[in-house]
Amino acid sequence: MQNPMLEDLKNIMKEGWLEKESRVFKSWRKRWFVLTTTTLYSFKAEKQYSNPTEIIQLSTVSTIKSCQEETNKENTFKIDTPDQTFFLQANNNQDKEGWIGAVGKAMVKLNMKKNRNDDDD
Repeated sequence: MQNPMLEDLKNIMKEGWLEKESRVFKSWRKRWFVLTTTTLYSFKAEKQYSNPTEIIQLSTVSTIKSCQEETNKENTFKIDTPDQTFFLQANNNQDKEGWIGAVGKAMVKLNMKKNRNDDDD
């Protein structure tokens, strides 16, 4: 049985360290984020692709945008899904914009692919 996550991780578009606000304690934790063509994963260690701490399906993301005003922290952005909002912090503005752009681009590609498949029906 092929692991779908391992298959997905063959299509890495971007990866790097980000801080993520934890849901329960609201503390910020450093995580290794990996963006593929369909999913954003977070892991505790760099390039250790097992037991992700988060799996965000890009198909469920409604918005991704800067959110310094909400967090009162520099270089933060948020990813909204129907179930949850993820608050993330990059090392600098360039990095933040890079992540927002990469996730946004992946979402558009995924949507275009979905629309093409819908047309086939």
